[in-house]
Amino acid sequence: MPIIGSYSPGGPGSSASATEWSTIDELLVQLPDNTANLIQAEDIRDSVYTLWERISDVENIAASAGSASAGILYSNSTPVPVTIGGISSGSTFSNRTMQQMWDALLYPYIAPGRSLSIASNASREYGFSTAVTLNWSVTKNSYSITTIIVDGSPQIATGNSQAGTKPTSATHSPVPVSPSQTQTYLMSVGDGTTVQSASTTLTWSTRIYWGKIDLSSIGNPNLTSNPGSASICGSLATDTIIQALDGANANSQAFGNTLASTKNRTYTNINGAGNYLIFAWPSIVANATSPIFTVNGLASSAFTRIRTNSPFVRNGGGISGYTGINYEVWISNTIQNSPLNVIIS
Repeated sequence: MPIIGSYSPGGPGSSASATEWSTIDELLVQLPDNTANLIQAEDIRDSVYTLWERISDVENIAASAGSASAGILYSNSTPVPVTIGGISSGSTFSNRTMQQMWDALLYPYIAPGRSLSIASNASREYGFSTAVTLNWSVTKNSYSITTIIVDGSPQIATGNSQAGTKPTSATHSPVPVSPSQTQTYLMSVGDGTTVQSASTTLTWSTRIYWGKIDLSSIGNPNLTSNPGSASICGSLATDTIIQALDGANANSQAFGNTLASTKNRTYTNINGAGNYLIFAWPSIVANATSPIFTVNGLASSAFTRIRTNSPFVRNGGGISGYTGINYEVWISNTIQNSPLNVIIS
């Protein structure tokens, strides 16, 4: 019966010696049913030793296979036809290890994430505070983040995902020549491989007003038949009254103003309720002095301009005494007693 190895730590003849059998059949023959008490301790040692050696053989084979595969290099000069995982279309390979190939396939590079926003009031009225707080954040993906620049100022990068704020300022023309202006803020984040950018924009705008005005103190003039009353009506339509207009229930709103870069707007169910309708917009909006009024679907000329290119002092809503924009003010020629659908274009 073939014996392919032996173990004898105490030298030949040691009571701890064992032999290794070549096959399972030969090994099992050494272990009969033992009905006659024929199994010796040596037979048990031989079995244990044989199994031990088989396990060692398997471990050595696995280790050799892993070492061999790690050393296999892959080369291919034909461009990859489509992107697969982290291997992009058009890639070629030269002496890439299997580790490199699998890493490239299963772990594609992901650029760092970034976000930039304005903490509040990203849409502002001319004359409002110029103080701005930027909220920024970055997200670590494939590699540690190495650089963060927000609004031109480097931030301390921890290498990981992080967030912060950056105080800055906003500017607009002292005397605006357009109904809106924008200011853009930038940030960038790098991880040593790429640099990614983000931006956010602050918009300066003008404000338009609408509602109803009581002219009973001057006898509720009819401006169609008495256009000369326009000037006295204009004296009653003060900046303070215009800025306090309640909207005359137009569009079911409880106020009569909004930020806008145009005078054009639809007023649904605007109700003078026994007063005159009034509208005011900046003189710098397009066609400020030549509006078209449409009432209940029909063109109407029953509106009169009572102030033109008129200095306007803006107060309230975080603004105090701003005088950079002049206004046009129009009113209905007569008292309005019921809801109307008015379009100004």
